[in-house]
Amino acid sequence: MGKRAVCVYLAIVLMFTGILCRLYYLSLSGGALASVAQNQSAYLLEVDRTRGIIYDCNLRPMVGSTRRTVAAVQPSPEAFTALTEAIRNGGETFELSEELTRPYLVQLEQTQIYSKGVEMFDAVERYSENQLAPHIIGYLNPEKTDGTAGIELSYNDLLHQYDGSLRVRYTVNATGQTMLAIPPEILQDNYMDSGGVALTIDANIQRAVQDAMKGVEKGAAVVMDISNGNIKASASMPAYDANNLAASLQDPNSPFVNRAFCQYNVGSTFKLVTAAAALEAGYGQYIPYTCEGYSDVDGHIFYCHWRNGHGELDLNKAIEVSCNPYFIHLGLAAGGKRIVSLAREIGFTRAAQFTDEIKTQSGTLPDDSELRNDAAVANMAFGQGKLTATPVQIAQMISAVANGGYAVTPRLVEGFTDDGKTFYEHTISYAPVQVFSDRTSKILRKTLVNNVVNGSGKLAKPIYSTAGGKTGSAQTGIYRTPGEEDSEIIHAWFAGYFPAETPKYAIVVLVEGGGEGSEVAAPIFRKIADAIYLTEL
Repeated sequence: MGKRAVCVYLAIVLMFTGILCRLYYLSLSGGALASVAQNQSAYLLEVDRTRGIIYDCNLRPMVGSTRRTVAAVQPSPEAFTALTEAIRNGGETFELSEELTRPYLVQLEQTQIYSKGVEMFDAVERYSENQLAPHIIGYLNPEKTDGTAGIELSYNDLLHQYDGSLRVRYTVNATGQTMLAIPPEILQDNYMDSGGVALTIDANIQRAVQDAMKGVEKGAAVVMDISNGNIKASASMPAYDANNLAASLQDPNSPFVNRAFCQYNVGSTFKLVTAAAALEAGYGQYIPYTCEGYSDVDGHIFYCHWRNGHGELDLNKAIEVSCNPYFIHLGLAAGGKRIVSLAREIGFTRAAQFTDEIKTQSGTLPDDSELRNDAAVANMAFGQGKLTATPVQIAQMISAVANGGYAVTPRLVEGFTDDGKTFYEHTISYAPVQVFSDRTSKILRKTLVNNVVNGSGKLAKPIYSTAGGKTGSAQTGIYRTPGEEDSEIIHAWFAGYFPAETPKYAIVVLVEGGGEGSEVAAPIFRKIADAIYLTEL
């Protein structure tokens, strides 16, 4: 009996010793075993990823406001049957496969599916179908991980700080199959974070400009705050589709080119610089000049668009009828160097650098050697010759005319936000610099208002407000049919401001190859001015 008790006792001791050894082993290797068990028991399905938001000046999102319906499907007969019914009844076009063993995503148009094993989500679509300011916003790479152009590229690192994800975690059994009996877990990691970058653009004004530019094959429009140079809207036509870049690559009209930032022949819009330079030099606004239909400058004949001549006119009338000989006379009186110097002070030939990656072209002006030739000065005086500028620079010119003679620095990025409600930092804003007198500004404003009421800018007259502005029909020296003078490509411009009494916005419209600015660009100006007025009521 005693021997049997000893044996039992020894057996028990050995058993507990084994258990203790096993527990000790498990305590050493438990982390690795737990990791293996976790990998074997869970499957993560990524539904969506988000990044920082790009806002307008009022912190209204310009991206990520569109949603798409996504179904996370756990393979099962019930789920397959529900999806089949969705195709049959809802007109969906996705493909199904009974061979899938892992959870997967299905993009839906609008159908809602209610079934065990199907989880429905409203995922974020980065760009909308009619995306605002696509040439400014830019786009992502094919993997949707990094910015490739525009603000998306310029602030890629900052936008990544607000990356987020939406995932579903499924429980799987030892064979790797998901377990329908255990509900999946929805995991949101910083998903749809509100942090990001804000632009100076006003979404309402941007939308108004894009609507007004519909139907323009190639062109651009810019709206600028005359007090500080903030760009409130910038549209380039045609626009590309950020959701289908491949299709836009095939477009012969080059939709990836931001025409608002490109340099063009500017035509008669430049007459305002010539007039400002002459007024600053002491030339009287009422001094009469007789237009005979042409101007002879050292044997070079420059014709007026009205070959019979306008007769006697002053500055106000010359702006109203856009008389070329008058401005040739004015330009020679002011001097080429004075005109070029003022143009440079306004912002001509100076590229606007908005970010490291986003800048405008610089434009061109005649150099000093060319200005020794009176014919070159005459050409420049009415906006032709070796003179180009961007729509942004023309907006700077109009801003100076409308704000009392102050040159403004264009600005596109307003600042940064962590919560989408307040700014934690604003970008630098440069103070305007006076480049001509308030007296000159008032004289020019009076002539531009008269032009919209009585002159070549009549079609720009807003219905709900008042405005001042100047037409332009810029010759390019490029012909659609070589040798045929009537086939020359003419750019249509209208550059103006509104309201007339208390100027707030400079609006510049360019229609590439559009012809007469008074007929083509002026009505678009009116649409934009009216739309802005109505949005700000």
